[in-house]
Amino acid sequence: MTIRKNLLILTFWFIAVRLWAQSHLPLVLPPENRDFNASLSFLASDWMEGREAGTRGNFMAADYIASQLQLFGLYPVGDSILVNTEKRAYQKGLLISAFSYYQNFELIKYSTDKADLAIVHHTGNSESAFQFSPGVDFVCKSPLNGTEALASLVFAGYGIAAPEKGYNDYAGLNVKGRIVVVLDGYPGHADTNSISWKKLGKQFREDETSPEKKLYTAWKQGALALIFVSPSDLLPTVNQSPVNKDVVKSAMNSIKSEDPDYEDSDFALPGDTSLCPIPSFRINSRLNSQIFDNSGINLSETEQKIALTFSPVVKIMEDTKVRFSVSVKAESVQVRNIISMIPGKDTTKSILVGAHYDHLGKRNALIYNGADDNASGVSGMLALAKVWSESSEKPACNLIFASWTAEEKGLLGSSYFVWKKKPNSAQLLLYINLDMISRSEPEDTARKQLSIGTMTASNNLRKMAENINLKCPHPLKLDLWDVTGHTGSDYAPFASCKIPVMTFFSGFHSDYHTPRDIAANTDPEKMKNILKIVNDCLLEMISNIHE
Repeated sequence: MTIRKNLLILTFWFIAVRLWAQSHLPLVLPPENRDFNASLSFLASDWMEGREAGTRGNFMAADYIASQLQLFGLYPVGDSILVNTEKRAYQKGLLISAFSYYQNFELIKYSTDKADLAIVHHTGNSESAFQFSPGVDFVCKSPLNGTEALASLVFAGYGIAAPEKGYNDYAGLNVKGRIVVVLDGYPGHADTNSISWKKLGKQFREDETSPEKKLYTAWKQGALALIFVSPSDLLPTVNQSPVNKDVVKSAMNSIKSEDPDYEDSDFALPGDTSLCPIPSFRINSRLNSQIFDNSGINLSETEQKIALTFSPVVKIMEDTKVRFSVSVKAESVQVRNIISMIPGKDTTKSILVGAHYDHLGKRNALIYNGADDNASGVSGMLALAKVWSESSEKPACNLIFASWTAEEKGLLGSSYFVWKKKPNSAQLLLYINLDMISRSEPEDTARKQLSIGTMTASNNLRKMAENINLKCPHPLKLDLWDVTGHTGSDYAPFASCKIPVMTFFSGFHSDYHTPRDIAANTDPEKMKNILKIVNDCLLEMISNIHE
């Protein structure tokens, strides 16, 4: 009787397990420290020479990442390799062609070869010209192609067009065919007690005030060039980083001032028609004087007036012209993304986990190791690929694991992928971005802060993140924000295609974009807690597809 009873219990247990297995995914445990520590340290080592896009160190990093993905058994889904038809094979029920882990493409690397700038004053019938020295009086950010012009000046306040915020320096101002002069910053940035600060606040800086956006706005208004000025006597440091990350990162520049200036070229994808074709100049106090001494504009007083009144101060200066010419040197640079996949039961749908593996490289004897930015994201991506590859059952949809190059050059690796693949939200259900997930802001003394960015319509993803975090043994303090209008990391090209995104980021720190961003300064425990949330989000998304 006992034997029969035990057999009956065993039979019911076996049936229950089989039924559960048919309706649930097998458990995929989140990565542990051992799953990412070695990769992070190796990618951030001096051996990788800072992993700058197009350099030897960047190619070595790509080879290492590809080798790890191959070791985990993920399929390569980069460039197709031409092979004979008979070499195609069925693998695990999926007909595949021969692919590489690499998605190779070309960038244009360009920089200013020569720049001339002169101020021309007209008084009655007389004309006087003052020639200035590049690198001393001004620095130039050139467009991809050379250009030159002689045109009158127009002072356009802060050069911001944000009518939806109640502020627009260009309202009623015609700058077409002119050279626009604008202040650094934004209304009220220097006085948190001002009317402007109270109306705009810190978030406005992050949304509207990057030099790139001001230049783009001036171009769209018809300007021939843009000149940045400041009440300070110091020539502003420029081009420390060509990265097109959220403007909040520029707030770290004051902390970075103790480090040597980081100089770099600009990079572009061939044929990119969105590139701004006008140059920008940053000038010192000597050039400021030549422009403003007889204009009736005092820059310090103008900043204060705008801050207190929340009203633009603009002026067309017909009697003062600028003559400039810019020539450019350019070369082709070969780069590559790394793309791999765990095939799903439904191969028409995918979830993509990505992280950029490039950093700033080295300048002279200094190596910018980029441990947090972004060896942390890449090693996290690899750790997730490892634990999911160890699952005994296919996920409900494809899981793509990718590592982008040239993020620091303007999100160019992820942009190329999106341009080449043209994904849509019916095929690509979610893009998860991991960028800087192993440190904390100085204010985050408890090391609990985690920023998760999603699109406006993705309320389901925000709720999912909140619920998952609350169930964690060590919940983090979530900062849920809207990525709409931001271009801070590789989520931006996907968001522009209406692909739902979740971008994970643990905070800025004083080592950001300096040689001090090394593996020894990372926080493995915080990174492990973040990866648990990411992994649980993947499980939740897969579970919903499965059901």
